[in-house]
Amino acid sequence: MKNHLFYLLPKCDTIFLTNTDSFQQAYNMFIITNYTALPVINKKGQYIGTVCEGDLLRSLNLSLSHPEIDLDSFEIKDIEFKTKVEVARINESYEHLVELAVNQNFIPLVDDQGIFIGILRRQELIKELMTYLPQNSLSIEKAE
Repeated sequence: MKNHLFYLLPKCDTIFLTNTDSFQQAYNMFIITNYTALPVINKKGQYIGTVCEGDLLRSLNLSLSHPEIDLDSFEIKDIEFKTKVEVARINESYEHLVELAVNQNFIPLVDDQGIFIGILRRQELIKELMTYLPQNSLSIEKAE
């Protein structure tokens, strides 16, 4: 298997939010990208979690039933992240990454200080696995 860093989408090419971004900025980013989840980092560049569309919807719903909650002053750090996306370190085994990818669309990758360096996408890991399947097994599955 190739080194999984070969499949890394680096931070500079990854769309992410910071924990001080506003609710509106997060909402706009979801609309623009059509993504359902985005990694969140702090000012130090450390990965702190993943915010999902559902997290924003729950916050919106809460603000509708509690008028004292002002979404204009809400920051990402004020939103409870319900989906727990597991993070991986640079030196994780490929097998462990595939295990994580079973339940996650992407895997945030961090260095030893927890600094976000990018993501590994499930589709890239699956494509790598497909290169190791015998050609006969693919044609048998297609025939069934």
